Parts: sequence; structure tokens; C-alpha cells
Amino acid sequence: MFKFIFLFIVVFEVLWEEILLFLNLKYSTSKNASVPEVLKDKISDEDFERSKRYLKDKTLLESVSQFVKLGVTLILLLHGFPFLENVVSSFSNSIIIQGLLFFALYGFITFLVNLPFNIYSTFVIEEKYGFNTMNAKTFVVDIIKTFVVSIILFAPLISLLLWVLSIDQNWWWKVSIGYILFQVILTLIYPIFIAPMFNKFTPLEDEKLKEKINKLLKKAGFNISNIYVMDASKRTKKQNASLTGIGKSKRIVLYDTILKYSTEEILAIIAHELGHNKRNHIPKLLTIISVLYTLIFYLVNVVYNYILNNNVFGISMSYTAFTYSFIFISSVVYFAIPIINFLQRKFEFEADRYSSELLGTPEYLISSLKSLVKENLSNVNPLPLYKIWHYNHPSLEERINNLLNKKK
Repeated sequence: MFKFIFLFIVVFEVLWEEILLFLNLKYSTSKNASVPEVLKDKISDEDFERSKRYLKDKTLLESVSQFVKLGVTLILLLHGFPFLENVVSSFSNSIIIQGLLFFALYGFITFLVNLPFNIYSTFVIEEKYGFNTMNAKTFVVDIIKTFVVSIILFAPLISLLLWVLSIDQNWWWKVSIGYILFQVILTLIYPIFIAPMFNKFTPLEDEKLKEKINKLLKKAGFNISNIYVMDASKRTKKQNASLTGIGKSKRIVLYDTILKYSTEEILAIIAHELGHNKRNHIPKLLTIISVLYTLIFYLVNVVYNYILNNNVFGISMSYTAFTYSFIFISSVVYFAIPIINFLQRKFEFEADRYSSELLGTPEYLISSLKSLVKENLSNVNPLPLYKIWHYNHPSLEERINNLLNKKK
């Protein structure tokens, strides 16, 4: 009975996702769909039609990839994982070595399944709409670097996990603490050691812009001397900016593609990022994620013990049982995603409001948001239900209307 429930939940998650994709596409591209009133001064009919074609192409690819990945997952669950368990257990008597080999093979299979979809997305869809600037060499080098970083980061983490599994049946709280510490450390080291492996970060050279940013930082009470420009243009023409890191690793990062915006618009975007920090969104989000994953690991532990004690799926090793349990609970927790997204959307509204207050007007943030939605071909008419499940940011129309209401 449990095996049936397990497979049903995994399949239902994908079917629900497919339903959301279909309904969102139908809603967003229908004849009745139109450019929201607040965006009509920026989004032309031609822009709107192009964004709908972009959404259609991305949705079709995502739909096909979901079904392919589901098929591979079902094969692994029914036959693949037991086979991999037998293969790796014949290589060594060490549980840790067996587990590392098991997860390495699983990761490589996942990589191979995702690869053709990543290639098609980058070199066909993104190329078609003028976003992609990545060449084949950069694409391959990124893959190699990702493998190296993954091995360096996750081999010790997985080894620790396997050791904890081997000494304690009720391991969930130990794994939770380890995961939380890992997230904090990753947030600290990412901007300093990992991000520079993939992109070049150079100090902002525009002295006038730097001076205005520093004045903004001083006004907001921030002591951040690190203002960098990232060479995002070697991969994409899309625009963005961020405030990354914690403590001394904190830095402002501007995509080089966003430097064509007006100084006031760039300041408004930076002020929005400062708002996340001023309102303590990063520690709040880390706390939410920590609580969520503590709950997840507890539930995984319960299912893990049940699978091993009842010989479900015919497996007997801790690393295999953990994999089954995590896949099952991940599919269950998928239906709680709207709660997390709701909180994050609330954070975005707060950061927008902070930007408006810091600059004394929402005008420049509104104009930058309009430019972002136009340049990135964002969907201006997302299905409300789809937003609940997939949007950790409010739609651009909602953000602009919220800012206009605050202005009034």
C-alpha cells in the first residue's frame, strides 16, 4: 500500500505541475489577454506578442522535460536504485564509499537527463529571442566547473551524512543542524570563492555612479565598500542586480547589462536590494528554510525507518533508503511551496517600499521595473494560481500598482 501511495504522490506532483503549465499558458496567451494598464506606456503590442511566443516556447520545453524526468524517476524508483545499490556494494565494504559512488552515479544520471533540455533552452530558445550570448566553450567550461565545485562541496557533506546514518536511526536533528550550518557557510563563501569561478567581478569604474551609490549607502546607514560589476553579458543579455553575502563578504553586484539604465533607476534597484537587508529578509529567509528543512528531515527520517524495516522496494542500504525517502517527502512538501512563496512576495513588497522611501519617490523603481519586464520578455499576465505556486516575487503589475498606491 505504501509503495502505491509513494508512486502516486510522485506522479501527481508532476501531473499537477503540467496542469499549472497548461492553464498558465492558456490564460496568458488567450485572445482576451492584454497588456496591463500600468505597462501600456512601455510594452507595445509587438513586445506583448513576442513575450507570449517566448512563454509558449519555454512552457513546451518545460512540459516535455517534466514528463521525461518523471519517466526516468519512475524507472530509478522501480528498478534503477536497487540496481545501483547492488553495483556500488560490490565495489567496497565501506558504507561511505558505497554511498559516495551511489550519489555520484545518481547525480550523473540526473545531469545526462537535464543536459539536452539545458542545451535546447540556451542555444535554441534563448538564442531565438536574443538573450543568449554564451558559446559552446563557455557552456562546457561551466559544466566542468560545476562538477568540480559540487565534488568539493558535497563529497565531505555526503560523507558526514552517511556516517550519521550509520550510527543513529533517529538522525534527523543532527542532519538538520549540519544542513543549516552548511547553508550559512555557503552564503558566506559564495560571493568570495564560488561566484568568481564562473564570472568576472570588477570594481565599478564609473566614478559618478559610484559616488551616488556611496551617498545612497551612507543615507541608508550601510557600510559596504564592495561594489562590483559582473560580466553577465558573456552568458545573457538579461538584466539584474543583487546584494549578496553576509558579514564581511557582503557586496553589491551589478550585471554589466544593467549599466545602460539611468543612474536613478540603478539607485532605485540597489535601494530595493538594501531594503531586503534593512528589513532582515536574509536571516528571516534562512530561518524559514531552516525550520522547513528540519521538518523535512524529520519526515524523511520517519519514512526512511519505515522503508528499511519493511523492505519496501527491495533495498537494504541506508543511502538508498535516504534517497527514496527524500524523493517522497520532497513531492509531499511541494504542495507547501505556496506558503514559502507568499512570505517571499511579502518581502519583495517591503523592499520596494523601502526603495521608494529611501529615494523619496517610487518613480525610478517603477520605470526600472517596466524596463526589466520589457527587456526580459516577462509574462505580464500570469495565471493567479500559477503565481501562487511559482512566483516568489509579485508580478510586475502588482509591484507597480503597490508602489503607485503608496505614492498616493
